[in-house]
Amino acid sequence: MVVLKEDKENWSKFQKWNWFSGNGGGNIEIGDNVSIMRYSALYANDNGKIKIGNNVSINSNVCIGGADDGEIEIGDYVLIGQNVVLRASDHEHSSVEIPIMKQGHTGGKIIIEDGVWIGANAIITRNTKIGAHTIIAAGSVVTHDVDPYTIVAGVPAKIIKRRK
Repeated sequence: MVVLKEDKENWSKFQKWNWFSGNGGGNIEIGDNVSIMRYSALYANDNGKIKIGNNVSINSNVCIGGADDGEIEIGDYVLIGQNVVLRASDHEHSSVEIPIMKQGHTGGKIIIEDGVWIGANAIITRNTKIGAHTIIAAGSVVTHDVDPYTIVAGVPAKIIKRRK
């Protein structure tokens, strides 16, 4: 496991070898045998946390955003398709008198359990748990918890089949 806590040299090498960008390396843990393809980004600044398990494949142009008090945990043997977005915090927007970009963020948590496959262009929002061995269809928007061994699709994502 690579723990990117205050290890700027290791973080720089990891970024260079994998062609991805990141911020908040001190709050990012990456397991063994993890593949992160080109143009992907990991963000864990401003009290964010990201933990990636072992044997995980992250395709190109994926955004894993645990910044702004968000937390993301990805289990073992997870497949993440290209252009997927995992965002564990949202913009505040309660005041119409203040621009949204000045209202701050509300942190949350995303948990992706073992053996999950997330199809290309899917979006997973904060405060969601994706159960083990679930399939998230390409282009889905997941806004709520998904039971293990389930296939979900759509906007918002809905159960289309149970695998077990």
